[in-house]
Amino acid sequence: MLIFKCPHCGLPLTVESRSYRCDNNHTYDIAREGYVNLLLSQHKKSRHPGDSKEMIRSRQRFLNKGYYQILADAVAQSTGRSQNLLDIGCGEGYYMEILRAAIPSLHLAGIDMSKTAVRLAAKRKMNAHLAVISAYALPFFDEVFDTAVSIFSPISPEETGRVLAENGRLIMVGPGEEHLRTLAEQIYERIVPHKGNYDLLDDAAAFTLQSQQEIKQSIIVDGEDVHDLLMMTPYYWHTKPEQQEKLAQLPQLETNIHFYINIYEKLE
Repeated sequence: MLIFKCPHCGLPLTVESRSYRCDNNHTYDIAREGYVNLLLSQHKKSRHPGDSKEMIRSRQRFLNKGYYQILADAVAQSTGRSQNLLDIGCGEGYYMEILRAAIPSLHLAGIDMSKTAVRLAAKRKMNAHLAVISAYALPFFDEVFDTAVSIFSPISPEETGRVLAENGRLIMVGPGEEHLRTLAEQIYERIVPHKGNYDLLDDAAAFTLQSQQEIKQSIIVDGEDVHDLLMMTPYYWHTKPEQQEKLAQLPQLETNIHFYINIYEKLE
């Protein structure tokens, strides 16, 4: 059974009524949807950490329409025979739901800095342990997962390595060079290729790269979904009002989606 640890003192948290409590009497209420907020105030860099509500809801609408189904299926296949999996930066739970459907017996946990995202993930009723907390302070004991997944999300190699068992696997998903290029062309005069966050692991002695899978596909985004696509990407913060208006008038947008799935093994 997966057990949260107290972010204050590191002791195990047990469920008492509608709260998690440790032996030092630190208490965390369980939300109506079933998740727990373990993010301490001193770890917040803003009043509402994580992605904005608008970005999260745009991502939820867009992903639920299946535009990234090819990626979700590939991630599910990459998990193999996982038994205990942690989704780091789980967002609103789209990929977790695919994983749950693919492996019904999977012990599943997810964390995200955004309270809105975790609440929406909990509403998917995936029978998962969900917590609002930073990827740099994972609320789990050592070596409790055989697999960790990060899809476009930052991680701490040290914390991720701590919670992964020996020979556990880290599945990192990032954008390829051609990802959403047509969208980018509507915004920038000079396009800088995407960079993933794999360089975080270049100097991480505990991890070694096992394999890389490339996924590329052309998709046609319906006009009503173009704004959601823009909102769920960092491009949104670089668009001028007239560019947003131009994109809103498009009947559809054809663009490549391009991903790399890197699989790392924890050595020790």
